[in-house]
Order: sequence, then structure tokens, then C-alpha cells
Amino acid sequence: MKIPSKVNSFSDSVIALFAPILEKLEERDMTPHELLEATRTKVSEISIFLDALDCLYKLGQIEIPDGTEVLHYVKADNMR
Repeated sequence: MKIPSKVNSFSDSVIALFAPILEKLEERDMTPHELLEATRTKVSEISIFLDALDCLYKLGQIEIPDGTEVLHYVKADNMR
């Protein structure tokens, strides 16, 4: 996983993908493939995209609703 450091710039890190991914998912739920296509200009490597999805899932920012194959943005006010 690429994180910002002296070797890796912020723009090449997994964290740089958080905002573009969440912006797209805020518009509508998407499959991982649709989301990849929608953020293609921001994604330098598929592995970084997958790492970003893993991080966002573990941070509780996205979820996969039961019985679906789509990613859903979890808004902060829904976490109460």
C-alpha cells in the first residue's frame, strides 16, 4: 500500500483516491468496475484503487449492502 512519504508523493498515494471515490459514490451507488471507470483518470494502478477501497471500507466510509454487488457511500449522519 502506497502512503505519502519521502519516496511516495501524496498524489501517488492511496489516500489521494479517497476524495474522488467518495465523490462518485455520493452521486450514486456503483459496482467496483463502474467506480474504476469513473475514476480512471485518477487511478495510476489497480492495486492502489483496491487498497483505497479496502481502507474506505475499514474506515466505515463505504459498505456493500446485503444482497447487492454495489458499493454504497456511508454518510456520517447515518452512522448514529
